[in-house]
Amino acid sequence: MTTAWNFFKNNIYATFSEALKAAWKRIKLVAALKSGIAYFSFTKKDGSIREAIGTLNPTNFTYTAKGTAKKINLTIVKYWDIEKRAYRSLKIENLLSIG
Repeated sequence: MTTAWNFFKNNIYATFSEALKAAWKRIKLVAALKSGIAYFSFTKKDGSIREAIGTLNPTNFTYTAKGTAKKINLTIVKYWDIEKRAYRSLKIENLLSIG
């Protein structure tokens, strides 16, 4: 509810219903990423569809941070891309499916 309220309060989504749907998509994706390896697809900026394999589980990758984290943007989900072996991100409104 907090994430949905932040989406709605900051005028990211026009209705609270849309904000709730986006918040649930974000929660489900982050939970799948944290539990292990997740398969999902999203639309890239150029309009193409990207099938991604990612994780946020620290047992699946090693990474040395290069600096401190900046402000957290709830509309963006950062994940470790298994194929590219690097951090990537996606906008939650571009998420198509979690598989």
